[in-house]
Amino acid sequence: MSGGAPAFGRGGRRCGAAIVESALVSLVFIVTLIGAMDITQFLFFHQALRERVRAGVRYAVTHTYNPDTLRNFVVWNSPEQRGGPGLFGLTPEMVSVQRYGAGTESDRIEVRIENFPLRLFTPWLAGRVMYPVFRSVEPVESLGAPD
Repeated sequence: MSGGAPAFGRGGRRCGAAIVESALVSLVFIVTLIGAMDITQFLFFHQALRERVRAGVRYAVTHTYNPDTLRNFVVWNSPEQRGGPGLFGLTPEMVSVQRYGAGTESDRIEVRIENFPLRLFTPWLAGRVMYPVFRSVEPVESLGAPD
């Protein structure tokens, strides 16, 4: 076999080409997988934060108005304050509660979540992304609870 066709057996050129192809396919697969994880995480937290705002405003319009209790409900899903970060890393500083037109026909309560940070998995986008403001406003239906 001296001087004839090149050897394609063990350790030949085909083996090197397979390694290069595998590396390229693996790179594309890993980038796609991490990107899908980032998108999924973004959508999960987007929906979860929207639900926390909705739950908070539902609680607010059916109970006696107390901004601290409402913040606690949004953060910890309980009217009582607990230690540490709340659901999904929320803190009371990220939640704001406002009441407009108290005692009038246009009595409304607004609950907002602002500055919620999201840490991405993608290495070249490493860091935090700040979500937009999540906001919900509902008319007060105190069910006879005093103001």
